[in-house]
Amino acid sequence: MVKLRFRIGDMEFESEGSIEEIKELIARLAAEGLKTEKLEAGERGSLKSFIPDQETLIRYILSKPNFEHNLFEVAEHFFGRKISSSGVDSKMYNALYRRLERARRKIERDYGGKFEAVWVHGRGGELYKVFRFIKGGHAIRELGGTSGGGGEWVLNGL
Repeated sequence: MVKLRFRIGDMEFESEGSIEEIKELIARLAAEGLKTEKLEAGERGSLKSFIPDQETLIRYILSKPNFEHNLFEVAEHFFGRKISSSGVDSKMYNALYRRLERARRKIERDYGGKFEAVWVHGRGGELYKVFRFIKGGHAIRELGGTSGGGGEWVLNGL
């Protein structure tokens, strides 16, 4: 998968696809006589303005039962798609991850608890962390496995 950002006149576009699809797009634009400019990294909008601010992320997390969330779900909600920790999405992934960390720390201070992270296997076999808020305690919890991915939270003590 390849991502191309370009400008035609005053309008900016982003296209994603295989190398062949991107080549075909460029050829069609050239055949129609449109002058395009490839956008350099410095010309793109800043990641700070693209990533939701801390207060927006906090409101989103607080809207979830037990404040349970994961980075991929947050990305899908705000960007309309899943993002990858590598490749073209890596900078966005890392920026969102850091901002979510700060949002979780603020929620922990404001609500008197801790977030626990549990590794989960998704339906496609991907491995990711799910964060869940534990009010005022350090309960030991684990994610009970189920066939086909996913799982449920199980209390192991206290």
